[in-house]
Amino acid sequence: MMIDTIALLGGDKRQLFCAKALCDKGYNVLLAGFDLLESYGNLKLCDLDTALEKADAFILPLTGVKGDVIPCYFSDKEIKINKNLKKALCKKPVFTGRADSLKGVEAYDLLKREDFAVKNAVPTAEGALCVAIKSFEKTIAGSKILVIGYGRIGKVLTDRLKSLNAKVTVATRSSEKSAYVNAIGCKALNTGKINSLNGFDIVFNTADALVINKNILKNSESEVLIIDLASYPGGVDFAAAGSLGFTAFTASALPGQFSPMSAGEIIADTVLTIIGEEKNN
Repeated sequence: MMIDTIALLGGDKRQLFCAKALCDKGYNVLLAGFDLLESYGNLKLCDLDTALEKADAFILPLTGVKGDVIPCYFSDKEIKINKNLKKALCKKPVFTGRADSLKGVEAYDLLKREDFAVKNAVPTAEGALCVAIKSFEKTIAGSKILVIGYGRIGKVLTDRLKSLNAKVTVATRSSEKSAYVNAIGCKALNTGKINSLNGFDIVFNTADALVINKNILKNSESEVLIIDLASYPGGVDFAAAGSLGFTAFTASALPGQFSPMSAGEIIADTVLTIIGEEKNN
C-alpha cells in the first residue's frame, strides 16, 4: 500500500487535528468539505473532485455516514454519497468508523480495532468526567459512583474517578473482572443483581446492553445522575428515566467534544499503523 497523499472528507475538529498529524509525518493532505476554513501550510483545502482524483487514500468521519451524507461541520455544503463517489472510494483505501454505514464500499473500520479502542478510551473517559462535573452540583471527591461495565472505558474511567477520591463501585458480570476491581480497592457488584440505583450519586453506564431498565428506575430515587456512554441504542431506558424525573442523558462522541487534538492524533496513528501493516503483508 503506497500512499503519499491522503484526503479527509468531511468531519469535525478531530479530522483537522488528524490532518495536521499526518502532515507532520510527511504526508500530503487534502481537505474536502471544509469550505469555511482556509488552507494553512501543508493543509490544502480542495473540492471533492480534486480530492477524489489526487488522493491515494481517504479518511471519512469516525462517526460514519449518516444516510447518504458525509457530515461536514466546517462547510455549508453537503457531501452526498452517490454512485460516482462510491465508485471512486472503491478504488482506493478508505478509513472510517462504523464502516457498515458506508454501504457498497469496503473500508477499514477504526472502531473495530483493539489498539484504537484502547487509546480512545482515555479521551472518552476524561470527557465523561467533564460531563459529570458540569452536570453534578457536588464534587466528584467523596461522591458515591457506580460504573457499569469494566471494559476499556470502564477501566480508565474507574481509574480516573478513584484518583479524584470518589467512592467507586463497579458492576460487571465477570468474576475475573470483579477480582481486579477488588484488587484496586473498589467495590465490585454483579450487574445482574442491580435492583435499584439508590445509594449512588452518579451512575456511568458503559455496557452495550439495556441495563438500567424501567423496573430499576422505578425502584430508585430520581436524584441520581445517569450518564450513558454506551453505543446507540445505549444501556438506559431514557423514556422511563424522563417520565420518572431522572437527569439522564447519553454522552456520545466525547473525544471530539472535549479533546479533539488527542482524538485526531489517535485516528492518524491508527491509520498509519494499518498502512504499515498492509505494506508488510
